[in-house]
Amino acid sequence: MKDQGVNAVVGANFVSYNKYKYDEEKEMYIIDSGADYVKGSDTMYWSYTSGAFGQYYLGSLLHFKLVKTIGKGFVLGNEGEKLAKAFRNSVDENVREIFLDCVIDGGITDEKIEELRPIGLNAIALHSEEWHALNNLLVSEDNTAFGTSSLRRDTIYLMLNDLKSGETVDTFVEHRYKSYEQDKHIDASFGWYFYYMCETLHYCIESILCLLLNKMDEMHNPPVHSLLEESCEGILSELGDIQQLHKTIKNWQVKCSGDICLMRSDLKKAIKSGEYTEGVALAIPLLFCLYNEYEAHKDEVALFEGRNDLVRQRGILSQCLKAYVTCHLQLSPKAYIDTVLRQVMNEHTYVAIGKMGTSNVDLRKFILEEGCAVLVEIRYPNETNPRTSSLYNFLEDLKYFDESNGVADNFIKNYG
Repeated sequence: MKDQGVNAVVGANFVSYNKYKYDEEKEMYIIDSGADYVKGSDTMYWSYTSGAFGQYYLGSLLHFKLVKTIGKGFVLGNEGEKLAKAFRNSVDENVREIFLDCVIDGGITDEKIEELRPIGLNAIALHSEEWHALNNLLVSEDNTAFGTSSLRRDTIYLMLNDLKSGETVDTFVEHRYKSYEQDKHIDASFGWYFYYMCETLHYCIESILCLLLNKMDEMHNPPVHSLLEESCEGILSELGDIQQLHKTIKNWQVKCSGDICLMRSDLKKAIKSGEYTEGVALAIPLLFCLYNEYEAHKDEVALFEGRNDLVRQRGILSQCLKAYVTCHLQLSPKAYIDTVLRQVMNEHTYVAIGKMGTSNVDLRKFILEEGCAVLVEIRYPNETNPRTSSLYNFLEDLKYFDESNGVADNFIKNYG
């Protein structure tokens, strides 16, 4: 796939950063250099002993029953054998031989790269055996412990419709949040609404941690009480006369309103510009707006969390809003801010230690020593990757966006 302008190809960084070895005399890329895991080697591809196979592919291969485990190894499953045969039957015998020769020889020339273009991700022949096999995998329903799930298939339908109406991959998730009511009969429509709510909620909480970590740096590992007092006063100052307007958080929360998408955008701008205290002053009313939105749809949220086995997952929407809003509704604004600052510090410590397990790597961003908060590393709010770009790439590889073949229109027409 070198120089083909195709995104999300495993190993692309290795190639683009010229980490591979090149034999000048043979004019050949040495592809077996670094292919095996050698601990501490500068030439290895991956940081895991199972390489890209375990790091990127294995989960999906097991999910679709393409491979199965035998002891500590993996072998081709019946479904995998069917897919392999479909791929083989879609590739010219000469190309297959060139590919195997390159693997066995451990090297490849530019000439052979050109000869192998027919098996590129962007060269899947429309309606070939390979195309039908891969397309069936992509658009089929999933078997789960709770029955079948159509969430991926639904998402494809929603994405194709959104793209036709002028949305982009980058705006897909936010647009789904705004539009779920009109498509609420589709399971994935509420799923993306739920995802956006969760992402916004956790961005608010991470913004609070970000402020605390930056304060630790600014105050040079201060006593905890000083850290909390200065952070709380700064937030209250940003919020203006909030203490005079509202005696309790309940009173504030009830009167909180606003466009969640715009509020989230403003929060992200504040964090990006380094205005962390302002960011938290924006995050708190955003938390209350999320709570109000949740209250209006809590039956649907409960149904979705239960149906998708999310109830036991730490930090899920209903549990997290209860912990950060419901439990504190009777507090004053100042008491609430002080409580939530402490809560975020405690929560981070608990989660970081839990994730460490048997590893020697300390994941805490700060530690407490003799009553002082000692900074280890500043962490900034992050958003998870919804993999919508990967889905777009898969659809592009399968020719869904070539209007002349009608693949996307046929899928939309026959959906359901």
